[in-house]
Amino acid sequence: MKTVLVVDDDSSVRLLLRDELNDIGLNVITAVDGEEALISFDENQIDLVILDLNMPKLKGDKVLEVISNKSDIPVIVYSANIDNYDGIEDLHSNLYLIEKSSDIEKLIDTVNLAINGKK
Repeated sequence: MKTVLVVDDDSSVRLLLRDELNDIGLNVITAVDGEEALISFDENQIDLVILDLNMPKLKGDKVLEVISNKSDIPVIVYSANIDNYDGIEDLHSNLYLIEKSSDIEKLIDTVNLAINGKK
């Protein structure tokens, strides 16, 4: 079973994504901030990361930089105001960008593409 790391400081988003991803047969690990995300990333075999950018302690763009230095696994940035992060798409070669205002089905479709290695 593939494992997805969901990183978001909003508990309702974490729970929604956990339930949706479990429904399509994925194992889900959640993290509430960037620091917890990096610990979970190092301690688990992660196949995909879904990452919010606007978080306390360690912002998502910094988490993305660290992950990029360790791995080329797919990362979906799922965040509000992605446009405020100039150059975010240059931080990781296997990156997908989805605004939180998008339909959840768009995110699930992107998860399926990313987890199956199709960009």
